Amino acid sequence: MKKQVLVLLSILVFALSAFAQNSKYQEAMQSAIASLDQAAGPDEYLACASRFERIAGAEKTLWMPYYYASYALVVMSFDEADGSRTDLLLDRAQELLDTALELEPDESELHVLQAFLYPSRILVDPMNRGMQYMELIYSSLARAKALNPENPRIYFLEGVNKANLPPAMGGGPDVARPILEESVAKFETFTQDDPLWPQWGEEAARSELEKLQ
Repeated sequence: MKKQVLVLLSILVFALSAFAQNSKYQEAMQSAIASLDQAAGPDEYLACASRFERIAGAEKTLWMPYYYASYALVVMSFDEADGSRTDLLLDRAQELLDTALELEPDESELHVLQAFLYPSRILVDPMNRGMQYMELIYSSLARAKALNPENPRIYFLEGVNKANLPPAMGGGPDVARPILEESVAKFETFTQDDPLWPQWGEEAARSELEKLQ
């Protein structure tokens, strides 16, 4: 009987420790995400990325800290005027994303983020990189759609890319409009119980759609 009590106490201590660790992780992530949502300017985005990397260092088996660290650097890269600096930021963002993909290769959000990273590569040298990375964007979106066709961020990125292509290349407002409409509709119905789940894209999708009306 005494042995059974000791076993039960050990299980209880382990469960309480795991709960406390998970609670600490949730709090750290929610605080970091709130900071990311309010970030403005390269210094703040870089600080957010570093913060998520520290969380990832403590939680090496979870994909979300790597995802958010990569996302912060990708967003930061779009405002970087120096092409060589942009590539350095994206190199690090890709490393973080690759780690997340190793942990969770079938997560739609990770392939969406990959598709979000490539346009910044194009902007460094559009003439020489355009065709290569456009193909990679659409292959990443196709993979994301196969994994979760209800993910609204897929259609947001697809619609934005189509809106910025000339009709001769399969783009233009008439092509982009229904895709962005689908994105907005899916944002309205998309649900995810995880409070840490990515939320970005809805406001931007609505803004891009208004431009095409």
